[in-house]
Amino acid sequence: MKRVLIVLSLLASSAVASEYQPRAGASGAQIFSDACAACHGADGSGKFGLFLGLTGSTLMPDEMKTVIQQGGTVMPAFSNIQGKELDALVSYVRSLGAVIASGDK
Repeated sequence: MKRVLIVLSLLASSAVASEYQPRAGASGAQIFSDACAACHGADGSGKFGLFLGLTGSTLMPDEMKTVIQQGGTVMPAFSNIQGKELDALVSYVRSLGAVIASGDK
């Protein structure tokens, strides 16, 4: 029941765009910690079991950028993450899969 409530609350909030604004020059790790880790977990493996894990993502960088800026099925849009900060975030997210695979969490 608890998982159902969590999923429902995530779905209810998915239509809302995030107001998060990274500071200029923020690292991908900092942006991830500020804007992403609450749902995707500190290491990208997902906060709710297998749900919302990023480490096995097959998205290409441009596809990731689109999802970050426009949102996804249950993910709000982070349209304020742009330019160098968006590039840094995508690079960081892509690096998480390699860290998990190597066991260097």
